[in-house]
Amino acid sequence: MDRHARTQLIQGLEDRFRRLTLLLYDTSVDPADLDAEIAPFLAADVHFTDPWQSGGGRERYRRGAGGFHRMFRFQFELYQLNVWLDADGRRGRALADGVMHLRPFRHLPSYPLRTILAYAFEVTDPEARGGPVFLIHEHEEMWSLGDMIEAVPVLGWFYWRVFRPAFSRGFLAASALSLRFAK
Repeated sequence: MDRHARTQLIQGLEDRFRRLTLLLYDTSVDPADLDAEIAPFLAADVHFTDPWQSGGGRERYRRGAGGFHRMFRFQFELYQLNVWLDADGRRGRALADGVMHLRPFRHLPSYPLRTILAYAFEVTDPEARGGPVFLIHEHEEMWSLGDMIEAVPVLGWFYWRVFRPAFSRGFLAASALSLRFAK
């Protein structure tokens, strides 16, 4: 694959992953529409992981995505997305960085959760009409427990103003001791 074709493929993959991410992480999208859009891109062995759960299989992924859209309200604010391809352009990873705005209750403000999404995929048709076709084998959602705690009223204040500074001082003191004893 020449350099121009590779650049075009990466741009096409980034466009597709941008669309899939915004569909997956916007609960205003009807679950049936979501399923119709994402199903063609899911490998039979697709595996989903987040800090609370892990599971595999195409049908389980589809059920989980649709159910998630019925149980919760959220929207994803995408900051950046990048695709990396291996040397032959057949396998790669897409990373999406942004904030998931959770809305557990309709009339309360959103709960912002910094989120990084990683997709491992295999390109099945790089020159398909409408954009490259691929299969997602892994989808990992990563977010910080600290960010979750920090967004909780009162507990977040304690975490940010008391726990984190105290832990930082304790860690630095332990680091100084370990460097002193290492000599």
